Amino acid sequence: MISGAGTVSRPVAGESFSEWLRVQLQLVLALAERDVRSRLGENGFGFAMSFMAPLAWIAATYLAFAMLGRTSPVYTDVVTFIISGLIPYATFRHVVTAVGRTRSTVRGLLIYPAVTEEHAVASAALVEVLNSAILLGVVFAANFLLFGRGEMDDPLTFLWGTALCWALGVSYAYAFLGLARFNDRFNQIGQILLRPSFFLSAVFFTANELPDYLLDVLSWNPLLHAVEIARDGMLLHYQSRVASGSYALLWIAAMLMIGAVLNLTRRD
Repeated sequence: MISGAGTVSRPVAGESFSEWLRVQLQLVLALAERDVRSRLGENGFGFAMSFMAPLAWIAATYLAFAMLGRTSPVYTDVVTFIISGLIPYATFRHVVTAVGRTRSTVRGLLIYPAVTEEHAVASAALVEVLNSAILLGVVFAANFLLFGRGEMDDPLTFLWGTALCWALGVSYAYAFLGLARFNDRFNQIGQILLRPSFFLSAVFFTANELPDYLLDVLSWNPLLHAVEIARDGMLLHYQSRVASGSYALLWIAAMLMIGAVLNLTRRD
C-alpha cells in the first residue's frame, strides 16, 4: 500500500541509504501495480486495446508500401523491415505518453508526503517496460505464425536499441514535465516536436540509403540512432553506418539533467 510510511523524498536523519532506497522502490512498485490494475479493468479489454495502435501502424505502413510499390531496402521481407523500425519507435512514443500524463494521474495521491511526481514517472516508465515486452512478443509471434518469419540477428543489440528508445522517451517526457511547470505552452511544444519524429527517425527508411547531405542533418536526431541500433540487431543483412549509442546516451543524460534541475527549482 502507498499510505504507509510517511517517507520524504530524501533520507531523513538516522535513516540509512539502503532503507531509504528500499522505501522508494516499494512506492514505485505500488504505483506501477496500481497503474496495471487500472488498465486491466474488469476484463482486460482496455489493456489489450492498447496494443492495437502499433499493429494498426504496421498494417497501414504495409499497405502504403504496397500502394507505392516500395520494397524493403534491406535483404528481408517488407513486414520484418517495418517491424524493425516501428516497434522501437512505438516503445519511444508509448513511454512519452505514459510519463507525460503522470502529473494528472498522480495528483490525487500527492496528499501523501511519501509520494512525489518522480515516483509516478518511475512507475510509468517501469510499466512501459512490461508493455513493450508484451508488444514485442505479440508482434514477433504474429510475424512468425502468419508469415513464417522469425528474423533476429543479435537479440542483445536489438534490445539495447529498443532500451535506448525507451530511455529517450522517459528523459524527453521528464524534461518537458519540468518545463511545463513554468509555462504550460511547453506541453504543446513537446507535442509539436514529436509529430515529425514519426517520419524523421528512420522508421520507414534506413540511414544507409540516405544521401550524405540529408544524413548529416537527420543524424542530429538521437532517436534515429536508437532505431538504427535496434534494426542493426534485428536484421541479418543490415549494418548501420551512422548509429551511435553514446550519442543517444548523451541526449538521455542531458534531458534527465534538465528535468532534475527544473524539479529542484520548481515553484508549485
